[in-house]
Amino acid sequence: MKRLKRILGVLLIFIFGMIVGGAGASAGFAQKIREVLTGGPEAVVKEIVKRLDEELKLDPEQKRMLQGIADETHIKLRQSREKIQPEVDRTLGEAEARVRAILYPNQVGKFDKLVHRGGDKWKAKEGGAEPAALPEPAAPEPAKTP
Repeated sequence: MKRLKRILGVLLIFIFGMIVGGAGASAGFAQKIREVLTGGPEAVVKEIVKRLDEELKLDPEQKRMLQGIADETHIKLRQSREKIQPEVDRTLGEAEARVRAILYPNQVGKFDKLVHRGGDKWKAKEGGAEPAALPEPAAPEPAKTP
């Protein structure tokens, strides 16, 4: 009986250790993802270069060249995004108007706050730059009543 208790005790300690270790590792991973995503595009590029350097064991010249490639790609992607951003904004504006049209009157205010909060986060990630103006939505159908 004592032997069984010892074995169960060791197993419980082992399982508890796995749970705590897994939780700690996932929390650390989640924190790293948050840091990269909130750091903006530059942080993402930096993380990609770092990861490739670690995984591929790049020499200094390769790392310098990789950084140049990453920087050029980042610039080209930004330019591409600037070209399509007006269309993206129109599409999002249309979706916003369609969503607003299906909401009950008591939901519209909450929806407006969510949209505004999302716009503020977007501006912060873009370094304070104003996003392209969304088109004014067409007059929506009257809101439904509950």
